[in-house]
Amino acid sequence: MNTKNMNNWERRRFLSLGARTVAGAGLSLGAHPLLGMARGSTGPLNDGDEYRALVCVFLEGGMDGFSLFVPSTTAEYSAYRRSRGGLSVDSGNLLSLGSSSPFGLHQSAAALQSLYSDERLAIMSNVGNLVEPTTRSQYTERAVEIPSQLFSHADQMVQWQQLQGRGRSREGWGALAADHLAERQTRDHLTSISVAGSNHWQTSAGQRPFTLRETGLVNYSGLNAANVNQQPRANAFDALMQAPSQSILQQGYSELQQRARNNTAEIGAVLSSRFRSSSDDPVPHNPEGNKLAARLNMVAKLIAVHQELGMNRQIFYVRLGGFDVHDDQNNRMPGLFANLANALTGFQSAIDNLGLDRNVTTFTASDFGRSLNSNGDGTDHGWGNHLFAMGGAVNGGQVYGDVPLLDVNGPDSVHNGRILPTTAATQYAATMLSWLGLNDAELNDVLPTLSRFGSSDLGFLG
Repeated sequence: MNTKNMNNWERRRFLSLGARTVAGAGLSLGAHPLLGMARGSTGPLNDGDEYRALVCVFLEGGMDGFSLFVPSTTAEYSAYRRSRGGLSVDSGNLLSLGSSSPFGLHQSAAALQSLYSDERLAIMSNVGNLVEPTTRSQYTERAVEIPSQLFSHADQMVQWQQLQGRGRSREGWGALAADHLAERQTRDHLTSISVAGSNHWQTSAGQRPFTLRETGLVNYSGLNAANVNQQPRANAFDALMQAPSQSILQQGYSELQQRARNNTAEIGAVLSSRFRSSSDDPVPHNPEGNKLAARLNMVAKLIAVHQELGMNRQIFYVRLGGFDVHDDQNNRMPGLFANLANALTGFQSAIDNLGLDRNVTTFTASDFGRSLNSNGDGTDHGWGNHLFAMGGAVNGGQVYGDVPLLDVNGPDSVHNGRILPTTAATQYAATMLSWLGLNDAELNDVLPTLSRFGSSDLGFLG
């Protein structure tokens, strides 16, 4: 192909191929599309500063935390049983979390029991998306700011991952945190990594995560110079990317493409060298058919090579779907909880084996919780939810926040059995970002409503 004689249509088509390839290869833009390309002279964190990683496990559809962690005391369980009816978990099937815990654990999530008893899993009670502290009367009278489109999946998933105020924004709190962390690392493009495609948590106007699949890197398609059939295309692509230009946008685009190829090749070489066969995997025996486990295995691999890649602060994103249980809840929920618990315990075991148990914190998040009352065979979209954090740095074996009364007619219930959150997702996020290394000014920049809440540290991380 002669790039000199390429007409405008062919050039646009060729550049479009490159743009799609850049997305597939998973290039992070860094803190700004052009600034990020030049970052390299910025100094790293102090040499003595230990590696830390935050792993977000997003449970799509509205995970029913009230079925995962069920009231275990007599009066509270009775209220829950009245509200949930046939969807309630039988008290005889609950697994004990200790005599002092207000909760019993769903039997399908048995793998989490030992993590809690070993004080490496902490429960966050009644967390939800709040713009400012909200009481039941304030909600009813609309006397405070309420999240927009409160019970909508599309809106609440985005708002939860952004936490920028009442509605949708352009900034994810993970992306904004990565901006601050990237300024202290030489390889900002690997600060934020997704093993589950694009998401709003790691995305902002100038930040994109480096993306890959649970099966590995997404390489450039059709540009293998070692292949005799692809060599002309690869040579033409290289020539086009290296062609001099007076346009800063074209020059920036070319540098972005070249960096994407270099990054993909570099990470591929590091992973191939460390993990030559499946027997070298951090989690050698992933549960069959458990996609979350496979994704977390890839996260474990990337954490394992953080030194080779020169990283000391990272955030990762994985997801598990299927939690929108409007029907057949009693049959669907056990499998979801089992997949979640087995994947997380396998991942924690891998991190332990790497000797990084105090360096990696994993947390769950979801659009919202579920309603208390049944719609017949399932539950509807709720608000407050029980979530949890896991890792060696977690002050586990405890429940943080206020435990609500799960009574449709109780003081914590609003709008057809939705539970009003008493702990803001913003506080939950701030606690983890503070552990990751952000200072107070950075926390307030990332989470602009944080100052409205009483505490920015919930205490579940040392």
